[in-house]
Amino acid sequence: MLTVMEAIQKRRSIRKFKPDPVPDELINQLLEAARLAPSGTNRQPWRFQIIKDKALKEQIFKEATFGDKHFLEAPVVIACGSELLTFVKGHKLAPPDSEYFGADSDNWDDIKQFIPDANMYTGIAVTHIALAATALGLGTCWFQRVRYGQVAKLLGWPRHIAVLTLLLVGYPDEDPAPRPRVPLENIILKEGQIPA
Repeated sequence: MLTVMEAIQKRRSIRKFKPDPVPDELINQLLEAARLAPSGTNRQPWRFQIIKDKALKEQIFKEATFGDKHFLEAPVVIACGSELLTFVKGHKLAPPDSEYFGADSDNWDDIKQFIPDANMYTGIAVTHIALAATALGLGTCWFQRVRYGQVAKLLGWPRHIAVLTLLLVGYPDEDPAPRPRVPLENIILKEGQIPA
């Protein structure tokens, strides 16, 4: 298996997949990698739905995407969402001893302000999936060109679970070259330096 740095260096956004099914054992390993992700105050808001059913994928493609056909090529689509009730003080889904930070009720106006926090933590978990997939010989692609509300409706998700992305997963049928990255010195702000 690849080291973490090797997986980081090898990971690519894959848009061409082989038709081979992905074994449940590997999917479970991806979800375990997500489960172990860090989150502020241990909220663990990530929620995942595995989609393999061809009819459901076609319905999502027709009704909730903007027509990028590589969506249909992926043997597995993981719907990735953020459970906002983990941010409600005293809620059964909130972690113990987290009453000092969060919404006072599960009213939409109270919990919607935590969407950025919840999505940030879920994004970390999705990155864990992508890196674990690379290490296991699978490819992934964050699929963002969707109508998020329509995806939630088609999946039957309640309002308090915000859709973050649809992650395409399968065996890669391409090996894209690395995309350009800015030099390291361009991303480091030195102490006392005023950004340009």
